[in-house]
Amino acid sequence: MLAEILHPIAAQFQQEEHDYYPRPSLAGPERCLRQMVYWGLGIERNPLPGRTFHVFDDSSFHEDLVADWIRKTAFKLHSEQMEVKIVPPPLSVKADFILDGHIDGIITDIENIDRLWENKAINHFTFMRYWNKEELPLDNITQCALYLRGLNVINPDLKEAILLIKNKNTSAYLEYLIEYDYRNDAAFIVHKINSQGEKVDIKESIEHITQAAFEKFALVQEHIQKKTLPKRQYERNHWRCEYCGWGQECWRNWEKEFAELKTDLIMPDEYADTARFYNELGAQLTDLNNQRKEVKAEFLKMLRGAGAKEGRAGEYVVQLKLRHVKGYTSPARTDEILDVTKIKEG
Repeated sequence: MLAEILHPIAAQFQQEEHDYYPRPSLAGPERCLRQMVYWGLGIERNPLPGRTFHVFDDSSFHEDLVADWIRKTAFKLHSEQMEVKIVPPPLSVKADFILDGHIDGIITDIENIDRLWENKAINHFTFMRYWNKEELPLDNITQCALYLRGLNVINPDLKEAILLIKNKNTSAYLEYLIEYDYRNDAAFIVHKINSQGEKVDIKESIEHITQAAFEKFALVQEHIQKKTLPKRQYERNHWRCEYCGWGQECWRNWEKEFAELKTDLIMPDEYADTARFYNELGAQLTDLNNQRKEVKAEFLKMLRGAGAKEGRAGEYVVQLKLRHVKGYTSPARTDEILDVTKIKEG
């Protein structure tokens, strides 16, 4: 009764979209520049699905929940949602504005050392990508650096941030320790730690991190004033485009743009070898697929002739399986999959 109506109800109660303005949460390099320009131009976006608002509510709830757990520790959590004003570094010549932001809080440890606390709640797949790969949450790190720059005016000794990321699916945690060098405008990612206490040293520095953020906002404003659009930052099939409220508008004229792309490009000589290799790979794949079909037909003939769907061939088990495929634009079908598995010893 409820499962099918809660998302539509959320969609009905959508709040009006806030006007665009520069803010720390939009400052990172992963946030699409073109999307921000659409927003700033006041282009109407497609309504968000009701499920999205449930996701937003979930994230807000996780922040409150984590804050409550922190209060039960020896750490002191304070200055929650404190307003911070961030002045651009001197090298940001294009930026003549100040950013306003609200921090999640400041944590004071038992040695009376203050650190910025920034909390995020994300899905399982993104969480595992951050933990298992060298990929960094660049937008979140940029936001931390901006807050640390603003906090420097209040407390010059506050130079570190704990970026705490919660897995919304499993309640696992991932923590990044970030140092910010105010004088050189550089963020140094020291390490990451997960809920099991596993620690990975990163020791990677991002130079001119807040300067890049301010200049990005300045570039957005320049496009808004000129009513121009920057190049697309992502491919059409990227998840950011699929979930963007301006995605349909952004790609609306793509066929026309594609037709107008130039056809007289002379590539560097080394690309001739690349083209030759690409064609050779295609020919090899065709030959291999044809050989594979012939081998499969031979096995099918053997199995069907014996009235069997599974058999043993020396150290291998040859098995025929059925896969049911439900098509959206074509009738449903049943495919036969040939599975050849080596017998495990013991």
